[in-house]
Amino acid sequence: DARRLAIADQLLNEVSTAPASRLLTLLGHSIKWQQQHGQLSEDVPYDLFFGRSQTIRPPEDKAPHKLLATIKFPKKQCPHSIAFSADGAYLATGSADGFIELWNFMSGKLDTGLRYQADGAMMVMDDAVGCLAFSHNGELVCSGAMNGKIKVWNVKSGSGAKRFSAAHSQSVSCVAFSKDDTQVLSGGADSVVRIHGLKSGKMLKEFRGHSAPVTGAVYSDDMTRVLSTSEDRSVRVWDANTTACVCSVIPDADKHGLAIPPAHTIVAIPGNSNEFVVATKSPTIYIVSLDGSVRRAITADKATCNEFLAVAVTPRGKHVLAVSDMSILHYVDIETGSIQTTNNKVPLEDVIGMACHPTLNIAAFFSNDRRVPVWTA
Repeated sequence: DARRLAIADQLLNEVSTAPASRLLTLLGHSIKWQQQHGQLSEDVPYDLFFGRSQTIRPPEDKAPHKLLATIKFPKKQCPHSIAFSADGAYLATGSADGFIELWNFMSGKLDTGLRYQADGAMMVMDDAVGCLAFSHNGELVCSGAMNGKIKVWNVKSGSGAKRFSAAHSQSVSCVAFSKDDTQVLSGGADSVVRIHGLKSGKMLKEFRGHSAPVTGAVYSDDMTRVLSTSEDRSVRVWDANTTACVCSVIPDADKHGLAIPPAHTIVAIPGNSNEFVVATKSPTIYIVSLDGSVRRAITADKATCNEFLAVAVTPRGKHVLAVSDMSILHYVDIETGSIQTTNNKVPLEDVIGMACHPTLNIAAFFSNDRRVPVWTA
């Protein structure tokens, strides 16, 4: 014991001490430095314990209308797909050169908190990335390429978790995880919808019936049904177990006659297990039920929209955000059908797609431009 006390006394002379408040001061300086360099937003509290910005859920849905940040790609490069992670921590982009990058959407900067991105060891496919989706637990991100390949990546490490080298014979147009994150649903330009098993690494189910490229595919909330849209203008509901087509509907077929516009997007509505948002190349948005019936058709004014190019659903599932061919963002009440427009235009021409943050009133947009503007309410 005497020996231990003697060693402790000797060490004490070599150790400098500082008040506990000094640590808090240093942490404060560190956060301020990161804010000044665009790595953290000054408007969102930072959680020191978890090492990330706190998620603040707004009390109600509001239409994003002002610029929060802009993600900029190198010259001659542009995004082909975007997606927010389910936990709201990242905005992912898939680019024409095959790179999948995760961004701090508050600052518009690449998230270098992920070591592999800081080291330049990026996630990359060997063709343009046409679609992206995160798993519900936020641990995985799935990418579909123009050459028909699908790959699933580990978000934290950037390593490949599973590869489907022959997922489709043509480009992959959409991907989505099952509710339990054990399967990946995909649609392709080969007119086929498929389910792939993450454990087996094999195709599990195949849904055939569309006569043109598939443009969107989602699971029903209970995973008993798969819904898909296609350039053949139809919305199909499939039995996820037998792969049989339960029903097929062409919205407003009687109204359009032979000039029926193709359906380009289908989106699940949070908190509503029975209805989905369908957009066609027209000024009309449809609310389609799981039985294939069209519950509501909502049409925009011709002064602001000839056709909707991209749509997404707000976090609480009460509204649809839709960008028209005039770059005007429309805010659509799903229940009443009322439409509002924002004063500011999306600063892109010919918007290709968009994504809504899962909890915040934030949306991101992309086109063939090298910029990805991120808007907030």
